[in-house]
Amino acid sequence: MAFDIARIKSLITAAAEAQVDELELSEAGMDVRILRLADSVQLSAHGTAVAGQPAQTPSAPLAVDRQVQAESAASPPPVHTLTAFMAGTFYRSITPGGEPLVQEGAAVAPGTVLGVLESMKIMNEISSESQGIVKRILCENAQVVSAGQPLFELQEC
Repeated sequence: MAFDIARIKSLITAAAEAQVDELELSEAGMDVRILRLADSVQLSAHGTAVAGQPAQTPSAPLAVDRQVQAESAASPPPVHTLTAFMAGTFYRSITPGGEPLVQEGAAVAPGTVLGVLESMKIMNEISSESQGIVKRILCENAQVVSAGQPLFELQEC
């Protein structure tokens, strides 16, 4: 799951309240770095500190917003996780000992059968909901899975 602007703004607020100078996060291939830029302090001729104007760099939220905009423009397409719609046994092929229906890195179209979920002796096909590339297969052949368990990660094209 990629970062969204509301989430990043809440991270900025939390970092500011905790007075964290730097925060760096990575999630699902997206990196966010939050820097808190302090006001500059100037010394007067008498050696006493005088609060100066903010540094000539942009404020932290503005800098992060620009970075997020640049990263989101260059970010890869989103990755979606297909989950088991019910409990059962997951199979990568339609026939026992057969070739897997898909491999990691395979391009798929909407409706492409990715695997089979057997429950109560009924075989249910697991199909792609969108066009994409199979990034990861998260279950082994003949593995018992529960409802909602992640099975595939697909990157949209």
